Amino acid sequence: MRLTNNVVLVTGGTSGIGLALAERLQAMGNQVIVMARGAKHLKEAMSANPALIGYQADVSSLASLEKLPDWITTNYPKLNIVINSAGIMLRYDLLDPKVTVEDLTAEIQTNLIGTIAVDKLLLPQLLQQDEGMIVNVTSGLANISAAANPVYSATKAGVHMFTSALREQLSYAKQNQLHVMELVPPLVAETNLDDTVHTNDFGNMRLADLVEAAIQGMEQNVIRVNAGAAADLRLAGQQHPDETEHQMGLEMLGKYYPEGL
Repeated sequence: MRLTNNVVLVTGGTSGIGLALAERLQAMGNQVIVMARGAKHLKEAMSANPALIGYQADVSSLASLEKLPDWITTNYPKLNIVINSAGIMLRYDLLDPKVTVEDLTAEIQTNLIGTIAVDKLLLPQLLQQDEGMIVNVTSGLANISAAANPVYSATKAGVHMFTSALREQLSYAKQNQLHVMELVPPLVAETNLDDTVHTNDFGNMRLADLVEAAIQGMEQNVIRVNAGAAADLRLAGQQHPDETEHQMGLEMLGKYYPEGL
């Protein structure tokens, strides 16, 4: 896919992977809309890069997204690329009675339902374009469950499955002008999803290197970019899933809960 002169929407576009992709695509000659739920973060991102366009909405709230399609149709009718990068990663002790169902479902609303909602709401718009693309950001943990982040792993596995199903439906409908790519990052400490990880941790990937891998994948219309150590997690999930999950679980739970659950 040609990555110039496009109109791009990036959810979670004011921090981490979303912001890095937004800035790179804008620098390549695209018009880029960054969407985030916080007005403060939008203002900061647009102040640092005035060429970005801001739209305030919370992907975890369907009511908040209600006006998005009409706003896009009215103001940016040539929108042809959507990147779903909005996401949260939380750590839970499932045995803790203080952890509520409401706590656990927060990630589902943002990571999984938010991605599905944005894709579905903007699909009619994207299908009108001569060529377009959806990029859904998952995680290496979509392939191997992280015991300390049980819901995060589940949501990213769900986004992986949804992305594959969407791609197959478009192919079956012969809507081959709309490409669907899954971006699978490994640990990227610079995103600050988990404040206990560091840039020198094993498996960490530089944010700039992840963006480069994503751009190359988009240009080549690949269906999936398993970046860095995410490729190893996918292979482990295929060949030795139970052993890998158990070993990772011991290491992660020991790190976060050294005194036990």
